[in-house]
Amino acid sequence: MSIFKKYKDFRSTINLRLFSLYLAIVLIIPAISTLIEYMVMENPGLRASLQVDMQNFHIYQLFTSSFVHLNFGQYLGNVTAYLLIAVYGLALATLVNRKRLYLVISKIIVVIFLVFGACFAVFNATTTYYVGLSGIDSALAGLLLLFWLLYLEHTSHQRMRHYYGLVLSCILALSAGIIARYILLYHAGHNALFPALLAIVIATLILSIILYRQQFIELYRVLVGFSWSSRLMTIAIVAIFGYFVWNLFPERLANSTRTVSISLHIAGIVIGILAGYLFLVYLEQIAYFNREKEVISRQ
Repeated sequence: MSIFKKYKDFRSTINLRLFSLYLAIVLIIPAISTLIEYMVMENPGLRASLQVDMQNFHIYQLFTSSFVHLNFGQYLGNVTAYLLIAVYGLALATLVNRKRLYLVISKIIVVIFLVFGACFAVFNATTTYYVGLSGIDSALAGLLLLFWLLYLEHTSHQRMRHYYGLVLSCILALSAGIIARYILLYHAGHNALFPALLAIVIATLILSIILYRQQFIELYRVLVGFSWSSRLMTIAIVAIFGYFVWNLFPERLANSTRTVSISLHIAGIVIGILAGYLFLVYLEQIAYFNREKEVISRQ
C-alpha cells in the first residue's frame, strides 16, 4: 500500500478538524505559560512579581505563580511534561469518546490545584516562593491514570475503573522510583532513612499486589487479548511516568524555598485521582458528556 493511500485512509478515519479543536483547548495552559515566559524574557523583573513571594505578596500571584518559572530550563521541562501527560490523556479520551469529559475535568483540576498550590505556599512557613507548572502536571498525571483505566475498560468491555489496587500500586511504584532516584542522586545509601523509606514503600507495593492480585491477573488477561496498538498505549503510559519521575521532581530534595516541594507533587497526583474520580462519577450522569461526535470513525 502506498504512503498516499495510507494517508487517505487515515484522513477518512480521523476527523482532524474536530480533534484539532480539542487539542487547541488542551494547549491553552502551555500557551499561557509560554506567553508569560516570553514576557519575562523581555522584562526579567516581571518574573519575581508574578510568582508567590511571601515577602512581596499580591493576590494575583495565586493565579500567575503556576505559569511562571525560575528559568527557561524549568519552563521547558514542565511544559514538555504537560504536553506528554495532557496530550496522551486527550488521546485516551478520544479513543473512548470522552473528550468533553476529559477537557472539563482537567480544567477543573487545574483550577483546584491553582488554589491548593497557592495556599500551600501561603500557609507553609518553610516556603517563601512558589513557581512552576509541575504541580499541575502532577495533578493531570493522576487524572491520566483514571483515563487509562477507562481505556482498558472500553477496550476489554470489563468494568475496570474501580480497580483501586492498580491505581494504588501505580502510586507506590511511582513513589519508590522517586525515592530511589534521590538515593542515586545524593548517594544517600549510607543514610538509613532513605533505604528504610524505600524498603517500606516497596514492601507496601508488594503487599498491595498480593491483596489485589486478582485485578493484576485480570489486567494481564486483558493485555494478552489486546492488539499491538492497544499494548503500545499501555507501554506509553509507563514511559510517560518514567519521564515524569526522572524529570518532573526537583533534584534538590530539601530545597522548598525556591521550588515546589516533593510533597506538593505527590499531593498533586492524589488530587488528580480523587477529584478526577469524583467529577468523573458525577459528570458521566449528564447527557451532554455522553452525546458527542466521535473523532474516530467506527465504520
